[in-house]
Amino acid sequence: MSILKSPIKKCLESLSLATKYLPQGLCYLCQQPSAASVCPTCEQDCLFFNCAKAGHNLLNWPAIKQGLTPGKYQQLVALSYFQWPLDHLVRRFKYGHPKLASILVPWFLRYTQVTSQPLPDCLLPVPVSPWRYGQRQYHQTLLLAHALGKALNIEVSANWARRRGWQASQQSLGRQARLRNLKQAYQLNQAPLPRRVAIIDDVVTTGATIATLSKMLHKASPETEIVVWAMAITPVKPDPHILQAGYQFNLP
Repeated sequence: MSILKSPIKKCLESLSLATKYLPQGLCYLCQQPSAASVCPTCEQDCLFFNCAKAGHNLLNWPAIKQGLTPGKYQQLVALSYFQWPLDHLVRRFKYGHPKLASILVPWFLRYTQVTSQPLPDCLLPVPVSPWRYGQRQYHQTLLLAHALGKALNIEVSANWARRRGWQASQQSLGRQARLRNLKQAYQLNQAPLPRRVAIIDDVVTTGATIATLSKMLHKASPETEIVVWAMAITPVKPDPHILQAGYQFNLP
């Protein structure tokens, strides 16, 4: 497990926890005095996916795979279901609190144990529309990708694809509506792809976005292996058997 120490340390250094977005001297979740942004008690009580139980690939877990739109990616890694506290953290991260990446990214490195598996050669953040970027003034998946890339020494391709024109927000749409909405939404750049890439997303809901992007990548470069890293997954029917409390992980 020592392999995790350096990336996590680098990540914590690159994302300062002392920011105006995080309560100073208080746990962000329970609001009790804490030197860390999330106190050890809250973190240990959080439920995370036991990725090792699924062979470090959540597509091996039927309850998760069956709820997703089929795509052309070979591996899916995420922290947990989109439930407390990740739903709270991710929503605030997406809407006005970008520095919450300083909690999400170290947790991702610590609990998914991605460094125990072959790492991608390049990170590809899910593109956002110009309208959404103008509304938020930052690109949330690009922030995640940069933090992960710096921690793991992996290249980030910020402009690998772009979102074209204007489409309705995916958040309020069902699976079929999401697929129709995404049909003409993205355009890939023509840059050559490396052997293994990871699509970076904040929340995987129906899987329509990552399915669309992975199919486009596969069509452009069939030999490229595609994985997906996400902070959370919104399940059709949550299966608690793959969850494990933070204190149950054998971490250094």
